[in-house]
Amino acid sequence: MDSITLSFVVPYRDREVERIERCLRSLENQRTTLSYDIVFIDYGSEPFQREQAQQTCQKFSKVSYFYYNSYKQLWSRAHAVNLGIRRASGKYIVVVDIDLIYAPHFIQALGCKLEEGCFVQYQCYYLPANFLDYTRLQFDKKYSYPVSSISESGGLIAVPRHALEQIGGFDQYFQVWGVEDMDLKKRLRKIGLVQKVLSIEEAPTFHQWHPSACTEEQMPSLWLKAMEKYERRKTSLQVPYLNHSIEVSPARPALYIKERLPEVLAQGATLFTFEYPTLQSYVLFSKVFCALPSGGALIVQQTFESIQANGEARLAKFFKWINSIFAWLSISYRITEYATYESELVNFHNVRDFLFYFIADNRDKIIDYVFESIYLENITCILVKK
Repeated sequence: MDSITLSFVVPYRDREVERIERCLRSLENQRTTLSYDIVFIDYGSEPFQREQAQQTCQKFSKVSYFYYNSYKQLWSRAHAVNLGIRRASGKYIVVVDIDLIYAPHFIQALGCKLEEGCFVQYQCYYLPANFLDYTRLQFDKKYSYPVSSISESGGLIAVPRHALEQIGGFDQYFQVWGVEDMDLKKRLRKIGLVQKVLSIEEAPTFHQWHPSACTEEQMPSLWLKAMEKYERRKTSLQVPYLNHSIEVSPARPALYIKERLPEVLAQGATLFTFEYPTLQSYVLFSKVFCALPSGGALIVQQTFESIQANGEARLAKFFKWINSIFAWLSISYRITEYATYESELVNFHNVRDFLFYFIADNRDKIIDYVFESIYLENITCILVKK
């Protein structure tokens, strides 16, 4: 087994330094005779977080840090891991979660499971939100914390490199959260690989708590259902993502526009505002985008404040007087300003969700994009057409 080499691929974006250090230190300090390296892929972190992550990685001799400029784009674990696989040198690829702390004997235990015709899934304990005493974790003790499921998840996995190259890596259609791991396992089985399990008792790892990524603040409505539907309908075994040279960060014309947005808008750029009726706006948005020339940009810069009646306005006072009469007569009907009701129908969730799905399903028509928002308040989206 001494000839086995492993590459740990660590996808990352915008997590705190302490979390990175705990994960990387547990990998750096493995008690093993096997050779290994650690490929850290920073997938578009904020500038400050990027600097902090890079400095942290430099503390560890086995870690190679790479930055991919997907700043202000949707998170894609599948893409981030593929970037790491293409930079890795190991015979086996081990996919890492930045939230994990590994047992000192993890690699040695994993090495006993690895074979050319197998992939190995490993497990973790989920630490609670109030857990703070990381220095006293015991790797030879059984805990009562919840344990990750082997059947329902597959993100913690070790795979022969040749098998990943055969199927083309992770499917990069999957973005934001979920399903890419289950899809990978299904395709590995189809080419004949057998699943093994490195159990929590053999080599425990511990998942540092963080708020759920599967919330309406982070994800569009029914996004996970859409990803699952795509996975169920897939018939292709292979994807093309590992079949070309190492991918470098692309040019970012959308970022260039964002940094000069007032100037670009003053020059007459195409600015789109979603209006009621919202469904009609969706159709119009698609038409406007399709009509753009190659390299043209479509810009959304929209706020979502609630519009309320002005108490000083004559019309508002009249409505208030009429409503008071209705109340005195015990009539439940009340007059509402139609303009207010109409404006509130174009809300943050509707626009955010449409733009997420539009970007996901039209990526082959988009050279570059930027998406940023303050939840429930505003959205800025810039799409540059291919």
